[in-house]
Amino acid sequence: MGFLNKIFENITGMSKRPEIKGSRFEKFVSDEIFIDKLFDLVEMTRDFHSNSERFEERSMNPDFLFRDKRTREEFWIEAKYRKGLFRNKNGQEVCEICNPGQLNRYKEVEKTSGKRVYICLGLGDDPLYPETVHLIPVKEAYPQLFLSRLKETLIWENPDS
Repeated sequence: MGFLNKIFENITGMSKRPEIKGSRFEKFVSDEIFIDKLFDLVEMTRDFHSNSERFEERSMNPDFLFRDKRTREEFWIEAKYRKGLFRNKNGQEVCEICNPGQLNRYKEVEKTSGKRVYICLGLGDDPLYPETVHLIPVKEAYPQLFLSRLKETLIWENPDS
């Protein structure tokens, strides 16, 4: 792929690079879901580029630590973006939200920090404006989720979809 194609993909959000899609969805989560009016941003992990220069251990934590301005409760958010669902080996439609190791790490953060951890999952073609957003408590999560579970965790739907 040429240099200009990479720039075009990065600007339009059509990049296939996971770190680009991930950082775009993290921006959506921070700017549109957990908005400044309602939530304080307490902590945010470093971006892919910064970590590639020198890895910071706290990057193993979920992406964000927010504080609800009304209740003062702090909670972790791990932002995950997926283009869509796929059929597993049994022919069932599922969404792979993370691998088992990541899920275990998020559960360990919840246990050691005493703060709830949620996976904020975006689905759709554009990570800056996904079709749906789901909020899944880590204690109720599995690496792959069925469509029925996704429907239960829906918190936002794109009005243009």
